[in-house]
Amino acid sequence: MMSTKAQAILEEIQALPPTEQREVSHFILEHLVTFPPASRRRTISDIAGKYRANLDPGAKDHDCGFAAAAAD
Repeated sequence: MMSTKAQAILEEIQALPPTEQREVSHFILEHLVTFPPASRRRTISDIAGKYRANLDPGAKDHDCGFAAAAAD
């Protein structure tokens, strides 16, 4: 839920002409929303490399249970 102050600001922005709305949007994206520099962003391979399969041959296969229940 948005605060009444935030809602009032949003309504003021929506009441502006489209060009001024774009200016406000651009300002917000440029100055308030920050992204890490490209050199510091994590890649999918960084994230995927963090998780390794830990195969346990004795582990219960939960998918089989779901498939059996769905077939009933």
